[in-house]
This record gives sequence, C-alpha cells and structure tokens, in this order.
Amino acid sequence: MIEKLVKIIVQRLELRAANKTSIAVSKIPRDPVTIFMESGTVRLTQVNKHFLERILGGNRAESLNTWLETAVDYGVSIELELYDNGEPWLDYAMLAQLNYPVFTRSGEQLFHSSGQVICYGDSAIIPSGSTLCKYKKQLITPLANEYLTKNNIAVRERQ
Repeated sequence: MIEKLVKIIVQRLELRAANKTSIAVSKIPRDPVTIFMESGTVRLTQVNKHFLERILGGNRAESLNTWLETAVDYGVSIELELYDNGEPWLDYAMLAQLNYPVFTRSGEQLFHSSGQVICYGDSAIIPSGSTLCKYKKQLITPLANEYLTKNNIAVRERQ
C-alpha cells in the first residue's frame, strides 16, 4: 500500500517538474498556491523596466515579496520574459543582479558579466543559443570569444 502511494506521489512530482506555466505580470494572482502545486516553473511574461526595478529594489510591494517567497517555499523556478527584446531600455547591469533567468519574447536567454574583461569562466556558464549582453568598454578574451562562437552564443553590444 505504501509503495503504491509513494509511486503516485513520485509520478505527480515528475509531472509538476515538467509543467511550465506562463503568467502576464499584470495578471499575477494574489494566491498562487494552485499554480505552484501544478507547475515546477512559472514564467512571468510582459516584464518591463518598472517590474525589474521593483524586484531589485529593497522596497518591493508586500504582495510581490510574498508571492516570490511562496514560490521559493514550493520549490518553483521563476523565469522572467521581457515584453520585447529589452532594447534600448534594459540596463544590462540588472541582468547580473537578478536571481531569475531573463528571456526575450523570442526565447533567447540574456546574460551579462559585470567585469571589465569577459573571460572564459564568464562565458562558460552561458548555455548554447543564449545571448551575452555587453557594453562597448568591456573586452572579451580570445578564449572566451572562441567559446562564444563555438557554442552559438550571440553577443549584443551597447554604448
């Protein structure tokens, strides 16, 4: 009897881990428990600069703070999807400060290294097919550049 119960629980946990839900930032439910019970990953869509500033700011709205803490309690992964490609409004430094992966509407994941020189170690953590966002003043070492090219990682450069 216990083995059957454990098997059912494991199956439900596997289904939950594989399930991904998308919710527009403007429609975040006050009580997300139902969503968190069914989904292992929740992608917040239509994210803008104001929302990113709210997440990074120390004075988050109480409801957003509670919502994000509840996600952690339930072991849910949060992803952020920008309402566009993030140009030109996205401050690349925000990407390095966020604890959540950031994606464009087209699905590319954005990364930023805050160092003056982007070395192999910085580029090696970027998954293939993603995008490295850098400022013109940042340099890329030859080894890092080789890795970026080999793994099909696009590089966006901005003043």
